[in-house]
Formats: sequence, structure tokens, C-alpha cells
Amino acid sequence: MMKKLLDRLGFTNCLAVAIVLLIAGGLLGGFVLAVLSIATRYTGALACWTAAFGPIGTAASVVLAFVVNKSKAENTACGIGIKYAAAETNHFTASPEI
Repeated sequence: MMKKLLDRLGFTNCLAVAIVLLIAGGLLGGFVLAVLSIATRYTGALACWTAAFGPIGTAASVVLAFVVNKSKAENTACGIGIKYAAAETNHFTASPEI
């Protein structure tokens, strides 16, 4: 199952999905800690959570930006879009509607 997903999406896109899931898990964990803090009347800071997920979120945003730029670069041919290049190859004839 995982091998099929990796083959279909590619390594970079699987890495992006894993990073987004990590950030989502961290956000969910933060909400759980907030609810538990309210339930137990804890009034201190949750600095350990902030210190752990602050840098992870920053790194994730940088990595995801590079993933998007890589995808843009892969989906162009000679500076033109892949769809335009495919249409040019077919001499701009309309394809049948699906």
C-alpha cells in the first residue's frame, strides 16, 4: 500500500504530506493540552509545547515552499506549461469532452 502511494505521488509529495500530518498532529495536541489545562485549572504557560512545535512549523513552511516550487519547475517544459505543450503537439485541436 505504501509503495503504491510512494510510486504514485513521488517522494517529495509524500514528504510534504507527512510534514502536513505532523503539523496537524501538533495542532491537535495543542488543542488537547489547552482543553486539559482548562479542565484542571492550570494557569501556567505551555512553553514546552510552543518550544517544540514553533521551530517545526517554521521548518515545515520552508520545506513546503520548496516542494511547491519543485512541482512548478517539473510541470513546465521550456518555460511553457505542460498542458500548452501537449496542445501544441496536437496542433491545438480540441479534445473530446469527458
